[in-house]
Amino acid sequence: MTTVLLAKILSLAAAFVLAAQQPDQQVAKSPFVGSWSADLSHSRLDPKLPIKGADVTISVTGNVITLANSVVMPSGEMIQERETLRADGTETAATNPLTTGVVHVANWVGSHVLALITKKGNQNIALITYEVSADGQTLTVRTSGLIEQVVIFKRREL
Repeated sequence: MTTVLLAKILSLAAAFVLAAQQPDQQVAKSPFVGSWSADLSHSRLDPKLPIKGADVTISVTGNVITLANSVVMPSGEMIQERETLRADGTETAATNPLTTGVVHVANWVGSHVLALITKKGNQNIALITYEVSADGQTLTVRTSGLIEQVVIFKRREL
């Protein structure tokens, strides 16, 4: 009887350990995660920053967001940037070497909107909102400040 009880306790303990090691299946994948291509025919670009194309790949782990951008300039030159920031309202120093001295303050506004303020010193340079459509297929990026534009991105299939 004692052996059976001990075996039962050990098997329950093992079950709890295995359950704790399994990834949480209830954690929903962020609608931002994935690769997106600009649909310039539906975008409103700022004439100060004309582009021929743009792609962005977004990864999200909790409140840490990584944006990997590729932008094609009118000359055909491709500019690639990568930025990692935190969406918890704290200032995060820009990780891109081209933006030394710039900080980002980002916050989630619900599950489908990310608001980002980019600052240098005490000056706000840009307010950027990233919004994923309800069907998860369109990403709208609105920028105001030094540049005023709306870029529509479509989700790329892998």
